[in-house]
Amino acid sequence: MADFSRITDHGDHHGHCRGCRHWHGDHDGPAAEHTAIGLCMQPELTHFSLMVSGDSGCNHYKPRDGLGTERMMQSMAG
Repeated sequence: MADFSRITDHGDHHGHCRGCRHWHGDHDGPAAEHTAIGLCMQPELTHFSLMVSGDSGCNHYKPRDGLGTERMMQSMAG
């Protein structure tokens, strides 16, 4: 299994779950993404059924397809 770290460890690829392609959260739009809870579908973590908030993050962040540059920067910056 790959090494995961908290978002504060500043790996090469880090960002908040709300902008990650592996995060599957139900919310009412971008303003609700911070507090929404969703399932992390990162391939190495799916067997844990890990539920995380939009403000969670790790160093295996992958930007969602179709995420605009401004929204991607917001997701990575916090």
